[in-house]
Amino acid sequence: LEDAVSGVAVVETARRLGMTGQLTAKSVFDAARRGDPAAVEAVRLEGERIAHTVAAAAAVLDPDLVVLGGGVGHSVDLLLRPVREHLRTLTPLRPKLAPSRLGEDAVLLGAVATALGTARDLVFERRSGAP
Repeated sequence: LEDAVSGVAVVETARRLGMTGQLTAKSVFDAARRGDPAAVEAVRLEGERIAHTVAAAAAVLDPDLVVLGGGVGHSVDLLLRPVREHLRTLTPLRPKLAPSRLGEDAVLLGAVATALGTARDLVFERRSGAP
């Protein structure tokens, strides 16, 4: 999933479409905001890939809300419309889409929260004398 729906994927798509130079996901999204045709198409294709991902998750999990996080979440102004439009063609299930408030650190913060939860469980198991 990370290979298909990520900042790296946006850059690779932009390169395939003819963009050159020192590219980052941010520079591709910025170029799309300025109307660069290759960047606009790369962002549109990223929106389609995200829509396929959301459709697959919706079919299995039926979530009410899907949060777009990481670097892609910062470009939700460009991605929401293509994701929603393509999602309509893929599935009748349409969860609400929203950008993450955690920004690019969402994965890191989730890992820290998981580690803290595990550590807390281990500490309380030892205190209670559980094996």
